[in-house]
Amino acid sequence: MRKILVTGGKGFIGSKIVERLCNDHQVTVFDNSDGYGILDKEELKNLYKWRERNWKNVYVLSGDVTDRMDCLKAFSNRPDVVIHLAAYPRAKIVNDDPCTGVPKIINGTTNLLWHSLKFEVKKFVYISSSMVYGDFKDGTSEGSSTKPKNIYGEAKLAGERLTKLFNTQNNLNYVICRPSGVYGPGDMPDRVVSKFFDKAMNNNDITLHNGSNKVDFTYVDDAVDGIIRSALSSVANISFNITAGNATSLQTLADEIIKITNSESEINDIGNHELYPMRGTLDISRAKSLLDYEPKTTLQEGLKKYYEWLRQYTNKI
Repeated sequence: MRKILVTGGKGFIGSKIVERLCNDHQVTVFDNSDGYGILDKEELKNLYKWRERNWKNVYVLSGDVTDRMDCLKAFSNRPDVVIHLAAYPRAKIVNDDPCTGVPKIINGTTNLLWHSLKFEVKKFVYISSSMVYGDFKDGTSEGSSTKPKNIYGEAKLAGERLTKLFNTQNNLNYVICRPSGVYGPGDMPDRVVSKFFDKAMNNNDITLHNGSNKVDFTYVDDAVDGIIRSALSSVANISFNITAGNATSLQTLADEIIKITNSESEINDIGNHELYPMRGTLDISRAKSLLDYEPKTTLQEGLKKYYEWLRQYTNKI
């Protein structure tokens, strides 16, 4: 049994990681319960209740990763592994308010790295983003150039560099995970797949920013599996693309969602958005080889599962 600290553990991906780990490991969740202005208090409370429904013997600590005393409390049980997800969940939030968003990513990561070093953590798992690549084409691997096109991607890349620096200077073992377009039950309603479903389920028009642009959409269970494998394996000091390895255009995504929901929605393509890079399929061969990572959920299967959850969850609240 390992002692594992999950920052952002009440979030969409983090809560699923905690659910998977809590039966066999001693898990501490460190989270500030921020709704990012997307959900009101009651909506957020209901969502947390659903996300935490299968947790067992999880210690939950409320606090801010940028606060040194809060971090000190989070490390009080001397974790073996830190899985760091705490950050704003969307590029738009950070770009709209960089004075708040950037310190949350960079200062928070620095704070956690420092405490991980002082408390002799065996592995630090940093959850980055495919946004660090900027524009990229199909087949992009972890060694490809990183040229972020937005503030969020730049801040995430700075967190990667700090993580590597703590290894170079202090031998703190790490793994960097770069997910992409994670979706599924328990997600916030303000991300691309969620928004498309909301529009389709209400027969409202779906707006695309360049329907030919592709995203390597990844079902949450697959992303979580890759992150957990990264955390628990003996592999260290390396980066992984943790995605489905099969990008889909926004046009195809919208078409599929309309089909699944039997919607009467129309699709309006208004062209590129300056915030978002041109993307494609990420190369996941390294994760397959070193972690035995194998995504199991196709986009069609994942969208159907998410739709069923949305229908059931909406009817309960």
